[in-house]
Amino acid sequence: MTDNKTTHWKKQGQRGVALLMALMVLLLLTALAAALVFVSNTETSVNANYRRQQVLYFASKAGIEEARDRLMASNAATLMQPTCAPASACLPATPVVPSAANGAVFYILAGSTPATIAPWTLSTAGAPNPYMDDELCHDGYSLPGQTTETSDVRCIDEPTGSAWYSITASNIPWNATAAALPYQWVRITPKLNGSVQGYKVNAAAPATTQICWDGTEEILLSGAANCTQMVNATPPGPAANPVYLLTSLAVNPISGARRMVQAEVALPPAPPFPFGLFATGTGCGVVTMAGGATTDSFTSAGGGNYATNHTNTGGDVGANGNVSMSGSPTQVGGGIGVPNATTGACPAGLTTAGGAGMLPPPGQNRLFAGGPYTMPVPPPPNPLPPTTALSFGHSGGALVPGTYGNISASANGTVTVAPGTYNIDSITLTGNAALVVSPAGAVVFNVAGQSNPAPVDFTGGSISNTSGIANNFQINYAGTGSVSLSGGSGSYMILNAPNAAVSLTGNSDLYGAVIGRTISDTGGTKFHFDRNTKLAPPSMGSYSEISYRDIAY
Repeated sequence: MTDNKTTHWKKQGQRGVALLMALMVLLLLTALAAALVFVSNTETSVNANYRRQQVLYFASKAGIEEARDRLMASNAATLMQPTCAPASACLPATPVVPSAANGAVFYILAGSTPATIAPWTLSTAGAPNPYMDDELCHDGYSLPGQTTETSDVRCIDEPTGSAWYSITASNIPWNATAAALPYQWVRITPKLNGSVQGYKVNAAAPATTQICWDGTEEILLSGAANCTQMVNATPPGPAANPVYLLTSLAVNPISGARRMVQAEVALPPAPPFPFGLFATGTGCGVVTMAGGATTDSFTSAGGGNYATNHTNTGGDVGANGNVSMSGSPTQVGGGIGVPNATTGACPAGLTTAGGAGMLPPPGQNRLFAGGPYTMPVPPPPNPLPPTTALSFGHSGGALVPGTYGNISASANGTVTVAPGTYNIDSITLTGNAALVVSPAGAVVFNVAGQSNPAPVDFTGGSISNTSGIANNFQINYAGTGSVSLSGGSGSYMILNAPNAAVSLTGNSDLYGAVIGRTISDTGGTKFHFDRNTKLAPPSMGSYSEISYRDIAY
């Protein structure tokens, strides 16, 4: 028989086991729940930090984009315009390397309280300045009182004084309000050879040499005072534009988290114009000069003008086909660039008759051998303009940069155009109307010619470009229609229409440069090549981003 007492004792010894197991399971579940809460909090913090960093990244990138926009010459609020206010907020017309003697370091101040942003100071109100520019000491500028640090160490001091920098306010939406983007400032400076520590453009050159962009690669400034003048150096350099270094800082106002990015930007250089008159066509008489037509040259560079520096030579003419000259006193005061080979029924490149000729000796009449010489075709307007009419009568009017259809002026009307880019379908002047180009900056007409076979016709009016600088008024046309230009005392312009039939009309003066498929000057127009157009007109477009990087700290 089983002992009942023993069995009872065994049952008594097992009491509480279920409770113990339940407590152990509860403890395990509590630990799992605590771990889950901890992991969730960690994930939330990671996500919040990631979101914060992404917000700061895009905010700092917005600073870069504002600087790119403000650099554009066609932007009414551009830093490049000499009329921007205050004057200290303007980039110089000729970019210079920052130094104690100039204000070539430019800050655009932004954020909810831009008045308190002072990137040039170590501390504000006795506390460390969270918006200090602690990258400046790495970028190669010899500024007074600043120590250069290695690339992985933040700047510990800032330049002394205030002559080395200029400031302007951001003009993005909601700036200086609680809803402002958290980017605090963006700095604009010319790039130097040593601006990116450890990565010189040319290891053998001085770190302070300014850097230029030739459309393909960054190159050293050489032989000229600035990048755009290198094509006029001796020997000539490439067409180039200055490279700007843009540095932008975004700071979270609550956590103090920072994000700094840096970009290098430059305008693509326009190819230079090697001739005053050039025809891209390959037939006979693609350039025809008669009726006393003449050429000579001058330069508007450095404030020059026709009255002070014109010369009877240098008015160069070129063609991929045959140049035909007839009648006296028709004369090219310069060289003639023509192919060596025959062009169909035409003699090799040049035909003269009736006393027409050249001022230089005949041995200097070929500026290039072979051919054809390719001239780039300008892109069509973007966006394409409408084909609606915009007419001005005797009361005239004014235009601001933008997109327009078919512009016409008549009845002695005067139409004034402000600096900037105009995308238009056509423009016609009749009845002694005048197109007045504002002397405050460059004007560019991009012509579509969708609905008009003669999209540029100035025969019934005149151009008044009182700046005396042909680069300040350029017409780009990629189509195959006809273009008619009339001369006058204010007809300073560049026509870039390599597929068009161009006519120069009127026994008067035309200053600048002309490119067409064919060029006809049979009415005695006196053409004056502005040698400054060899630089090509300034670009009115956006700055290209050459490089982009995060700053590690």
